[in-house]
Amino acid sequence: MRIRRAEDVAWRRIDRETVVVHLTRHRMYALNESGGQIWEALAAEPEGDRVSQLLSDPDATAFLVDLSAEGLVESDAPLAASQAPPFAQNDREPPRIEWREEVSRFAGACALFGGASVICTQQPENS
Repeated sequence: MRIRRAEDVAWRRIDRETVVVHLTRHRMYALNESGGQIWEALAAEPEGDRVSQLLSDPDATAFLVDLSAEGLVESDAPLAASQAPPFAQNDREPPRIEWREEVSRFAGACALFGGASVICTQQPENS
């Protein structure tokens, strides 16, 4: 199975959180540290052993299903949350979206004042 980040997202790691902006849906998300690690792993290896390992962990699978529902990731097959109990991963916090927020004024500000801000002219970081 291939799972990859959606093309219309930008993101940045800030301390222990990963902030993801869905550019066409005008929404921001903050992923906890475990979620950020999964987010970064999707860029490094969008298919293969790492994805298989993620999908074997019910917590990670549920997280990927949540990201898919928000349009943040795309897959070549439907994702379904596992009914299996979560694995005990030492003291790791399960991956999750910590908060989500609509950013209604961002696009409007750039449309009205295009070029007035560096933010309106920058390309998103998709590294």
